[in-house]
Amino acid sequence: MILYLDTNVILTRWAPREAHHRDAKNILQAVEEGKTEAVTSTLTLLEVVSTTSRAFDRFKDDEKPMKREEISGAYLKRVLNTRNLSFIPFGGDITLNLDDRGVKVPALLAVALEVAAKTGVKTLDCIHVASVSVASRIHGQRIDYLVTLDEDMLKRRTEIEGITGVKVAAPGEVSLIL
Repeated sequence: MILYLDTNVILTRWAPREAHHRDAKNILQAVEEGKTEAVTSTLTLLEVVSTTSRAFDRFKDDEKPMKREEISGAYLKRVLNTRNLSFIPFGGDITLNLDDRGVKVPALLAVALEVAAKTGVKTLDCIHVASVSVASRIHGQRIDYLVTLDEDMLKRRTEIEGITGVKVAAPGEVSLIL
């Protein structure tokens, strides 16, 4: 089984106070132990650094306080060092021809534009959905589940599944079958 992991699932794995921590931890442990494979977008790396940098204030009262960039760097290393987790690149440029004007954009962004028009999910979520689609169509990776905690994506799972051919699920739904 191959899982696409949304950034929120990866971050929740290291957030014991979060409601879905146990399920996220179980999923990522299964990935690291080779019981299942997982992919995510290179966008996840930016989201991890941005999210942990914004959460800097939560770490200020620790016994050994770290600088903002040390915290975000530590989380980035955790993600990069996750065994059996691979990353889907944005890909080369393609030309969008709109109204007789061609605009070069990364291939992944072209797919994300289609996702945005058909689903109405938030901007960065469109890139995640596009990554699932690209991994399945272009890279030949069969993705079984897009695993997310994003309520908006879960609410629009029918539209997303129609575009990607991949089931959308919350971590608790997936950890039951691992």
